[in-house]
Amino acid sequence: MTDLITKIPFASVTNPILLWLFKHGWEDPNWGHLPVNQVALGLILHDLGNKLADRALQEQVQEIAQKVITENARSVVKAPGDPTTKG
Repeated sequence: MTDLITKIPFASVTNPILLWLFKHGWEDPNWGHLPVNQVALGLILHDLGNKLADRALQEQVQEIAQKVITENARSVVKAPGDPTTKG
């Protein structure tokens, strides 16, 4: 009897959250344009930045991610009387 060896391709996605997004969230071509989706993408980008070996690049990626999160979080959570929020 031969052993069945399964090799998962390197580029395969096995993260259940990403698989769910592929199935449900990314079917809409406009997904990602709402501020709440931009915050989610910023959080994902910030987390992925931790995996970069080059510290300078890691800081750049995380700085951009923080800007995306900050700008979009303000429009998601509109604090009454906050002059920095739009609307």
